[in-house]
Amino acid sequence: MTDMQDSNRLHTQLAQMIALETVIEQRLEELIPEVSDHTEATSLLISFQSLSQSHRHALETRLLAISNKPPSDQEVNAISFTTNALSARGNYPVSTSLQVMYTMLQQAVIGYSVLHPLATRFLDSPFIASEGTSYHLTQQHTLDYVLAVQQISRLLQDVVLWELDRESRECQCICPSCEAGICLCAMAGRSFLSNTWVEAGPIADSIGVYVQLPKQNSAAARAGLQRGDVIIAVAGHEIESYGDLQSGVQSVEPGKGIQLTVRRGADQLEEVVVTRPNT
Repeated sequence: MTDMQDSNRLHTQLAQMIALETVIEQRLEELIPEVSDHTEATSLLISFQSLSQSHRHALETRLLAISNKPPSDQEVNAISFTTNALSARGNYPVSTSLQVMYTMLQQAVIGYSVLHPLATRFLDSPFIASEGTSYHLTQQHTLDYVLAVQQISRLLQDVVLWELDRESRECQCICPSCEAGICLCAMAGRSFLSNTWVEAGPIADSIGVYVQLPKQNSAAARAGLQRGDVIIAVAGHEIESYGDLQSGVQSVEPGKGIQLTVRRGADQLEEVVVTRPNT
């Protein structure tokens, strides 16, 4: 295996994600019997349990590969949850169980978001292997759980109304459709949530690449790039993502200058030439 820069931070984050996946599995074991009256919710939680188990196994394999030691008790105990206040035992166990899993899966997404830059910073990424690195696991597991959260979001409103129907609590909305007996309450809730995500916009910057602190004595540092600069063009071509920057840099021969247009501060533009290192 390719030598890899050692990082306690990377090891710790992997260990904590293993602990998190373990707790998700355990909580699902508790919640699945609570949703047994609702076939779709039961099937969903069972699929999540299988997913979490496969995630944990993959993370354990990777942790042993890069450090040859299991998680310490201190690393495992660092994981804490706020879902204990949500008990599925009550009048509405199915919707509450879905809320618990939504919260826990979102916490996992955030945890993988921390692991992702650590994997790239400490070279546990596609640059050393085509699969199986912490980078690859982070991307797949994040996608799995974002899709899982979407599944819960699509089902939750219907479950809430299903619970109310079981109590004979009929719709009291006076919108034209509901008044005619065609309840749109669940659809309205899903549409509101979907539109809110769209209106909030993408997480990634829409234009340009934010510059982190350049490596000491690197070509970028010697050229004068600074933390906080935003690269908006390569060789005069506007960039919208880090992929555009990668392509622009890759198109320049080693030893040649990479012409960058940089926004510094509110509106100051700078032209910076970074020499691409010889490989």
